[in-house]
Amino acid sequence: MSFLNINLNWYRNFYYVAKYGNFTKASEYINISQSALSISIIKLEKELNTKLFFRNKSGLQLTNQGKELFKKLEDINNIINNNTIKEEINIGCLRFIADNYLDDVIINFKKNYPKINIKFDFSNDTELFQKLKKGELDILICRYPLFYKFESFIKVEKIIDVKNVFVCSKEFYNQNKLNIEDKNFNFPLILPNSSEKRRIIEEYLVNKNINFHVPIEIPNSLLLKKLILDSMGIGYINLKSVLNEIKENKLIQLELFNDAPIDNITIIYNYQNTNNIILDFTKILKDVLKK
Repeated sequence: MSFLNINLNWYRNFYYVAKYGNFTKASEYINISQSALSISIIKLEKELNTKLFFRNKSGLQLTNQGKELFKKLEDINNIINNNTIKEEINIGCLRFIADNYLDDVIINFKKNYPKINIKFDFSNDTELFQKLKKGELDILICRYPLFYKFESFIKVEKIIDVKNVFVCSKEFYNQNKLNIEDKNFNFPLILPNSSEKRRIIEEYLVNKNINFHVPIEIPNSLLLKKLILDSMGIGYINLKSVLNEIKENKLIQLELFNDAPIDNITIIYNYQNTNNIILDFTKILKDVLKK
C-alpha cells in the first residue's frame, strides 16, 4: 500500500465507529450518512486486506486486527489532543455519590491532570444510561443497574457496597419514642422518587409488615438531610452522609430498620475506549473508594 494512496477519512470513520460501537452515533458525530460510513469501512478493510468488525447477537464487535488499529489511532489521537486542545472528561453520577464519595477522587485526578476539565451530569438513572449509550458520557457512576441492558462493549463493574439507614432528628424521636419501635406505627417516611431504589425499599418495608406513608419524596441529597434534621419525618439516607450527625446525637438511627437494603457504587464505561485519561480516572476512583 502506497502512503500517498492512504485515505485518512477512512481511518477517521473507522476510529469513530470503533469508539462509539455503532454506525448511528458515529455517522451523527462525523456528519455523514450511515451508508457512506459503511462503504468507507468496507474500502478500508479491502485496502488493509483484513476484517475490522464482525457482528453477533450483542452488536458490532472489533476483530483482533480492528482492536490493534483502534489502539494505534487512539494513541495518535491522545498525542494530538494533549498538545493542541483542552481535554474534557464527561461523568454521569448520582448526586448522593458525588456529595459523599468523590471529593478525594477529583483531588487526586486533578493532581495528575491539572489541565483536564471535568464535567458532571446529575440526571436520573435512566437518562444517564441513555447518555452513556449515545456516547455523551465517558463514565457513569451509579447504583448497579438491575434491569437495564447495555451493549457488550460496555463494562459494568460494582466497586463497593454502601450502607443506608433510616434516621430521624432527636426532637422527632423524643416526640414519638413510645411508637417509633412499634411496627404498627404509621411511619412518616421520606423516600426517593419512583425508581428501582424506591421499589426495593418498599418491598423491604412490606416484607417487614411496616405501616408507612410518604409525605415527602426526594432523592438522596443534602436537602434530604436538612429535612430530616428539621423533624419533617424519618429519612432513608446514605450512612456516610449523616455519620457525624449520628455521632453528635443530632440524628437517631432507628434499630427497627438495621437490616435496611444495602446500596452500592458501580462504574460503567466503554471498555474499548483506550483513552488513558478515562482509564486513569476509573483507576483513581476504584483505588480511593476501596480504601
